[in-house]
Amino acid sequence: MKFIDCHCHIAENFFYKKMDFFVNEWDKLGIKKIGAMATNPKSTKRNLELASKYPDLFIAGVGRHPWGAHKFTIEERESFEKIVCDSRAEIIGEIGLDHYFVKEKEKYPQQKIVLEFFLELAQKYSKPVMLHMTGAENDILDILTTFQLEGNICCHWYSGPIDVLRKLSDLGCYFSINPAFLRSKNHRNVLKFVSKEKLLTESDGPVKFQGEPGSPSLMPYLCEKIAEELKITTEDVSNQIFLNYQAYKK
Repeated sequence: MKFIDCHCHIAENFFYKKMDFFVNEWDKLGIKKIGAMATNPKSTKRNLELASKYPDLFIAGVGRHPWGAHKFTIEERESFEKIVCDSRAEIIGEIGLDHYFVKEKEKYPQQKIVLEFFLELAQKYSKPVMLHMTGAENDILDILTTFQLEGNICCHWYSGPIDVLRKLSDLGCYFSINPAFLRSKNHRNVLKFVSKEKLLTESDGPVKFQGEPGSPSLMPYLCEKIAEELKITTEDVSNQIFLNYQAYKK
């Protein structure tokens, strides 16, 4: 079987410093594509480098995570406007809003400015988007309706309200499932209300799962658990996710 991890922070030192080891491990497990998510200029640069070194495996994301949006500068803006034109920059992400983990409300306006900047780039260059929206699901929905994005949108690790989930689904969004669905009722709602043609799989590594750093190695286990939830075979899940990812990033 072949597996996809659409959202992993491979530029983090946990992976980056032992990349050859991990790539060999993932190959043995049948991991075929990994979406390399960026959080800042440094991880963006590393993603592009890794996409050059392992072009068959890594799909490079570029962007600025909302946790660091308050650090966004004019120089960064100018740099990202050039980087997004790089043929290796296939996805804009991880970008979005966070009104849950970020407690300082004075940072929210800058998050919105940075998000809209990257959505403008996605619209201009028809790039797919990977969204973080913790605690700001309604706000993101409102912002998305003001854009005409030709590239696809993926809602990463969605755990928000069901009514917003349905509206995002109506917009044609994809949703990435994390192993956390096993203990999160809100995240499990994605499997209940989203068609299987719009599902993707992710680890969000090295964010921890059950006390250990998450990684693409979790994808066979994740597909097995999704299969149990949907009452289909693991192979059916694997094949469907592979097709979905091809459609998402085209």
